[in-house]
Amino acid sequence: MIRTQATAQRDAQGKPIYQACCHSACKSCDVNRVCGASRRTLALDAELMPQAQWQENAEVYLDIREEELLRLTLLAYFLPCLLVVGLAWAASPLGDFWSGAGALIGLISGLLLSHRLLQRKPPHIELVNPTQEPSQP
Repeated sequence: MIRTQATAQRDAQGKPIYQACCHSACKSCDVNRVCGASRRTLALDAELMPQAQWQENAEVYLDIREEELLRLTLLAYFLPCLLVVGLAWAASPLGDFWSGAGALIGLISGLLLSHRLLQRKPPHIELVNPTQEPSQP
């Protein structure tokens, strides 16, 4: 399990979200001033996690299994890359222009397919009781 702390908030439209801070590892990194990752956060829809009662500014812990993170990574990176290379290779006998066009079509179709698959089965993130201390590895 990978655990992070989040705060219940509302987005610009007033919709309830969990704002997960993703900068816990940035404190020990030497390039944190250059990459900007310490300023990035992750907003998760509260509707995806109905098992908790939503209260604004409440601190909660979010758990995601390693298998789920691997599935999301494969959908986000591997599937589009596979389609880029596959369609570029399939169109390469037709010339450089068609090879580039095949790569572009593969990228767009890979991103759309990944998005469709993630909508069909969204990430499973578990909420943990906020009074429960995070477990140390």
